[in-house]
Amino acid sequence: MDNNSFITLSKFTIEARKVIGSVNPARLLKDPDYSESVFEKVDASDDAELIRLGLQLRHELGLLITNVANDETAYDSVADQHPAPIPEKYIYGARG
Repeated sequence: MDNNSFITLSKFTIEARKVIGSVNPARLLKDPDYSESVFEKVDASDDAELIRLGLQLRHELGLLITNVANDETAYDSVADQHPAPIPEKYIYGARG
């Protein structure tokens, strides 16, 4: 864990203590069920700063799921609709 992730984790646990109660940082990192329940409680809260810290922490820990497969297929479909032009061979040079 790099220094920025550790700082974010520390800020998150302090802010979470105010809203949802005590959070065990070691268990948050190692136990997926515990971390999922903590982040669900955070998402249900009204504290915008805590939600932002939770999203940032999930991103830094790799827990934030992105839908990469749909992005790649969307890119492929756009590329199929507008194919790149085929460059023609340059035949009008000095040696001709």
